[in-house]
Amino acid sequence: MKKLNYLLSLAVLVIILASAGCGGSSDPGIPADDQVGAKLTSVWKIDGNTPNSVTFGSPSQDRTSDYSDFTLTITYDPTNNIGTYLIANGPSDGTRPFPSSMDTWSFSSDIVDPAMTIFPITRDIDDLSMNVELSESSLQLSFYLPEGGTTSRTEAVVGEWFFSFVRQ
Repeated sequence: MKKLNYLLSLAVLVIILASAGCGGSSDPGIPADDQVGAKLTSVWKIDGNTPNSVTFGSPSQDRTSDYSDFTLTITYDPTNNIGTYLIANGPSDGTRPFPSSMDTWSFSSDIVDPAMTIFPITRDIDDLSMNVELSESSLQLSFYLPEGGTTSRTEAVVGEWFFSFVRQ
C-alpha cells in the first residue's frame, strides 16, 4: 500500500511539473521586441546642460553646444517590426551624421528579453549599425560612421559618434 501511495504521489508530482512547464505557450503575451520598441518610442532631446552629451571623433570632441536643441523622435510599428525616426534642429551645415532627417530602423539582433537595455539597431538608409542603451528616462546612441557615407554631407563627419538624450 505504501508503494502504491508513493507511486501515485510521484505521478501527481510529474503531472504538476509537466503542466507548469507548458503554461507559457498558451499565452505568449506581447513579444519582447514589441515591448522594447514601445519603450524606445518617444521624443528624445539632447540635454544641452550636460557636457559631452554629443561627442565626435578620436580623441573625443564635445559637440553638445552644436546640438543643444536637437531632437530625435522614434516610433516603432509592431505589425511590421520596423521603426521610424525623425530628427529636428541641430546643425544644418552638413556636420550632422544623419544623411536624412527621416528614415526607418530595425533591431539588428533578436530581442529575447523585454528588460533588455543594451542592443543594436540598424539605420536602414545606409545599413549603419547603432548601439543603443535605454532606460526609462534616457537614451544613448553610439556608432561609427565610416568613410564613403551615403552622401557627401556625411563624409565630412567620418568617425565615432555618441549622443545622450533625455525623454521629453
